[in-house]
Parts: sequence; structure tokens; C-alpha cells
Amino acid sequence: MAVAGRKVVAVIVALAAGVTLLFIGLTLANLDKIRTSVAVRRSSRPILKTPAGEMVIVPEGEFQVPSWEKPPKLPAFYMDKEPVSQEAYARFAGETGRSPHAVSPEDEKAFCEWAGKRLPTADELAKAGRGATPESDVSIYGVTGLARGGRFRCALDASEARKFR
Repeated sequence: MAVAGRKVVAVIVALAAGVTLLFIGLTLANLDKIRTSVAVRRSSRPILKTPAGEMVIVPEGEFQVPSWEKPPKLPAFYMDKEPVSQEAYARFAGETGRSPHAVSPEDEKAFCEWAGKRLPTADELAKAGRGATPESDVSIYGVTGLARGGRFRCALDASEARKFR
């Protein structure tokens, strides 16, 4: 009877160790997502309202890239929550005399400057779009429309957010 009891205890201990190792493995595999989620939740101002629309904070730090690349470390920045709306672009076009239909890269840059912002870098777009898929096109930061592509959006250094508060 004592031998059977020891086997039961050994099985329970082995199961507990297996579950613990599984938890640790899953945590380490998703550590970047966990850190990001915590940073976004701790942010004192995750949403910034501007005349051209809402922006969401993307916290500072590295983000996952393919193993052969060095992860870029980015400072905190704000990204337009949604692509630039047709209404906002029409206001810009009306004030500046630019075409409201054929939007060039120069027009995108000019719009962002007109709105008091700037165009995002490729690394910022990559980080802001983390977690978005074509089926569920919302990133872990709340940025929409990046996975499917389409219209452009603007960014803002976190240190410059005070001009919209």
C-alpha cells in the first residue's frame, strides 16, 4: 500500500512540475506581449485627442523581429488610431489647395505636418501593428487598419503630445 501511495505522490509531483514548466515556457514565449500590455495599461495617457483624430500611445522599448535582425529600441510615440479620414484630408486639401483625390507621399508628409505631426518610420509602423491580422485588424495597442494596408496615418513623439492637451 505504501508503494502505491508513493507512486501517486510521484505522479502528482511530476504533473505539477510539468504544469509549472509549461507556464514558464508560455510566459517566456509571450514575454514581449505581456510587457507591452502592462506598459500600455500603465500609461497615464493611452489616448491623445487631436483635431485630426485620436492617437494611441506605443510604449518605448524593443519589439520582436526575425531572429536574424537586431531588435530596434524605439522611444515612446503616439500613432493615429485609425488611418487619416477622408474628412480630415478634405479639410487639409481645402486649406492648402492640394488635390483631395490623388494623394502622393509628399501630400501625406504635408498633411502630417499640417496636423502638427509627422509620418511614422517603418519601425514605428511595424511596432504599432503588432498583433493585428487581416481577420482582426486591431493591434495590441489599439491601432486599426495596419494589417490590411490602405490609407496613411501620422505619428507623434510622446514628448510632443503636450501641444494637443
